[in-house]
Amino acid sequence: MAVADDTRRRRAIILPVIHPAEPQATRLGSVSRGGLPLALFVALGLPGGAIGVAWPHMRQTFRAPLAGLGLILAVWAVSYFVSSISSGSLAARLSNAALLIGGCGCATIGLAALPVAAAWWMVPAATVLIGAGGGLIDSVANAYVSLNRGIRYLGWLHASWALGAAAGPQVVVIAVSMSGSWRPAFALMAFVFILTALALAARRADWGAMPGVVPGEARNRLVRPERYLQVVFFLSALFLFGAGLEAVAGDWSYSQLTLGRSVAAWAASWGATLFWSGLAGGRVALGVLGDRLSPDRALDASVSITAAATVAFWLAPPLIANFIALPLLGFSVSAIYPVLVALTPIRVGTRMTGHAVGYGIAAGTIGSGGLPAAIGLALQADGLLTLGPLMTAIAAVLLAAHLSSRLLGARRR
Repeated sequence: MAVADDTRRRRAIILPVIHPAEPQATRLGSVSRGGLPLALFVALGLPGGAIGVAWPHMRQTFRAPLAGLGLILAVWAVSYFVSSISSGSLAARLSNAALLIGGCGCATIGLAALPVAAAWWMVPAATVLIGAGGGLIDSVANAYVSLNRGIRYLGWLHASWALGAAAGPQVVVIAVSMSGSWRPAFALMAFVFILTALALAARRADWGAMPGVVPGEARNRLVRPERYLQVVFFLSALFLFGAGLEAVAGDWSYSQLTLGRSVAAWAASWGATLFWSGLAGGRVALGVLGDRLSPDRALDASVSITAAATVAFWLAPPLIANFIALPLLGFSVSAIYPVLVALTPIRVGTRMTGHAVGYGIAAGTIGSGGLPAAIGLALQADGLLTLGPLMTAIAAVLLAAHLSSRLLGARRR
């Protein structure tokens, strides 16, 4: 009895010492670790959503040609491509946090240069830095999250990007209405990236390794070279045409609706915002329901509805195209990018995930920069009303690539 009483007394002394301070610190760290990547992707989405709405004002300022937007997007895409495809090699030498802080620094300098640009040539020069910074952030963060957090968090991550892209047009509209110029909008975005870089520096340890979420059979998978090339080819093709269609719709729909189909500027700006909001909404749905859906089925539905929405944007009356088809297109195309990122470690193994994600995002960059640039040249030559059939052609190629990928996957099984 004496021993039991003594044990109870020692427990009474020990138990109060184990108070909830440590779990609370853990919860705060978890909130920071979970929230900072989302804030980072909100910042990353801002310039992407803003450029299409800012372009008519920038064009007037610099007396640039209509296809000048295509040049900006092409330069953006090339620098984004180079930094994305280099991210796997850089990650072997530098920490994730260092690469992300460096990406924010590049984007900050580029965005800060736009408000003080005095000549047209300075705009594409600044865009080089914006694209390089964005490519590093996109590739490093996506590879890290695909290995450590899973498809639901990827849905939230890309929803955050879409939230930033949805806010971008309104940032430009508010800046123009308050100051008469597009320049303050990009100054504000540069400030947002400064704050994000400071937050990343303060939480560098959050970007270390975490317990993985990749299925066990994929963790140490060694993929045969020919199989690896096939998988990366089809993943890259889907990245390219999915991201390309998303960018073409986001960058050119406003100009086509206002200048080609006589939609009022305020209505078209809301159409652009609803497109990016639909993109965000689809990715929020993926964040909530992602673990209940088969990724392949999600891609089936996304690609099919995307094709239908693109045809509707082309053939529907202007206001229906603006307020219904365009948001539906944003919602339907939203799952393609995050689901492909989530599938990458499963298909190629964790060892090659960093490189494969870099290649996929690089291909997506070619699509999101190269296709809008090519479309810009076509619109300059043939008129803005050709946007609808051109978008439909891209959607058809996307659908064909997806069906081919599914058929080859079924044969391998």
